[in-house]
Amino acid sequence: MSVQTLTTLDELDRKLRECGDALQTSDDAMRSVFQGFRMAFALDHPADPFSEAYRDFQMRLYERIAGRRYEVAHEATAIDVADCIARPFPFLTQSCVTAGQHFGAIGHLLRSMSLPPGARILELGPGWGNTTLALAQLGFEVTAVDVEARFCEVIRRRAERLGVPVRVVNADFFWVESAAEIFDAVVFFECFHHCADHLRLLRAVQRVVGPEGRVYFGAEPVLADYPVPWGLRMDGEALWAIRQFGWLELGFSERYFRQALLRTGWLSRKSVSADLPWVTVWEATRDTGAVRRFEATDPRLGTATGIKADGVIRIVGSERGYGMYGPYIPLPPGRYRATVHFAADVPLQGELVLDACAARGHAPLGAAPVDIEVGRASLTFDVGEYLDEVEVRLFCSAGACAAVAAVEIEKEGEGAAPNAEALGPAGVNGPQTPFT
Repeated sequence: MSVQTLTTLDELDRKLRECGDALQTSDDAMRSVFQGFRMAFALDHPADPFSEAYRDFQMRLYERIAGRRYEVAHEATAIDVADCIARPFPFLTQSCVTAGQHFGAIGHLLRSMSLPPGARILELGPGWGNTTLALAQLGFEVTAVDVEARFCEVIRRRAERLGVPVRVVNADFFWVESAAEIFDAVVFFECFHHCADHLRLLRAVQRVVGPEGRVYFGAEPVLADYPVPWGLRMDGEALWAIRQFGWLELGFSERYFRQALLRTGWLSRKSVSADLPWVTVWEATRDTGAVRRFEATDPRLGTATGIKADGVIRIVGSERGYGMYGPYIPLPPGRYRATVHFAADVPLQGELVLDACAARGHAPLGAAPVDIEVGRASLTFDVGEYLDEVEVRLFCSAGACAAVAAVEIEKEGEGAAPNAEALGPAGVNGPQTPFT
């Protein structure tokens, strides 16, 4: 399908009228029109995407497209609550494709969440409550916070129908700045991109997440090839939502999103849906800056040739292979030292090699033989760019003996973060101004 690049607001308004006409046929017909137009990104933005000047640039762009200054009140969604109890989105679209994609994205989020039964979850911006209710039905203790009072009522009444407890709060994202509760996880599903001050929100979420807690970003527009670090999306559907309703529709480059998380105290890892390759889940954990220690009992450590018993990974006269591997953690750029601590009750024997790698072994970071006289093994390695799943492995020769008690990964230096200019656009062609 050819995509028309619009240059004026008059052209945009004509396209939006086409969208309205298509909706009279079906929701699918309207979404087909969405795919046929866009506007060019504004590439003359300030260089530093973390600056107030850059944020002001994006908000002025919003004002020109929306025809108004942004207010949280614009995120209101006019719905008939009674009608939406039985048929909320996506059912009201009567589209199998839209419904399938929506629930496929929720399914990927659920598959990505490693939480114990009964965990306390805070969902921000739940909208229709589909994710909220799935989490509640799984037995999690769910608090849902939404700025739209009608959505809150829909969630309450849907939860009552299902007989599951859900605490519902009518407030905006920054409710977290005054909340007293601590949660095991915070969930954003298709909503984080509506926040006008996402850096403030990322910092604020630190208040309500426990030390070992997680933050999940499901099906958010975080893209490897996004033309600007962050800013208004210029696809047809986003332009329709901005111009028609005043909603804020942001997108983020992966590089900027990682850096935004790092600057606000979070490490991140990305998971891509096998069924819907454009759907991702980003999991954020606290960047403590300290030594990360993983006991042998930690489920993130595994073994191919040993056994987990008595609090250690025991490798005694086993066959050749990896006696220990894991923990598959995200690491930002820098120099790191990995140390394997051995239990004293099993003398080290045989040939042992310690290595570090990413991409499930396809990206080696370093390797060194283990001095069995020392009683522990260390390896220093460099991470040049953000890596999602770094693991440390202990390769053992046939007949080798060892008992791994713990693994530690420590950052030795501050590391060099990309400068602001490196986060800007590169190799993007097209007009410098999106419209006149």
